[in-house]
Amino acid sequence: MKPEPGIGDGTSPPDTIDALGFQRTTSWLLAGAGKLVLRRWAGMLARLELTSTQYKLLLTLDETGPLGQQRLAELVGIDPRNAVPIIETSVEQGLLIRQVDPADRRRRVLELSSKGLAAAAKLRASTADIEEELLGSLDPADRTALRRTLGALLDASDPHP
Repeated sequence: MKPEPGIGDGTSPPDTIDALGFQRTTSWLLAGAGKLVLRRWAGMLARLELTSTQYKLLLTLDETGPLGQQRLAELVGIDPRNAVPIIETSVEQGLLIRQVDPADRRRRVLELSSKGLAAAAKLRASTADIEEELLGSLDPADRTALRRTLGALLDASDPHP
């Protein structure tokens, strides 16, 4: 049996990146890219003392304006019952304002406070910085193609992450 190149034959091992095909598969590359993004994203959230769900709540309300609790939970993809403690924490932190809907007193409407608006602006800027750091070497057409391809991949998945 012939030994693998670089193993016991006196030659140096082949270049790992070129030699290992699995490291060039789409799933492996997506996992690696995901780890890069997740590390930076988790660091950003830790610096801002926010959770990933608060990230979604703040940016959703920043984009849509005031929403009912149930609709907000639907848009960010969490069970409305699980949203209550997250919303409570966000209200206590001064990020959200919760008011009774004058048209339906059983309904609660949420909107960003001034502190929540500032936090959303920081989140958007930090997210843009992360994207620029990771994708800065790509030309605009490649960035657009990557975003479109990833969007199609996620749209085809059930359920979405």
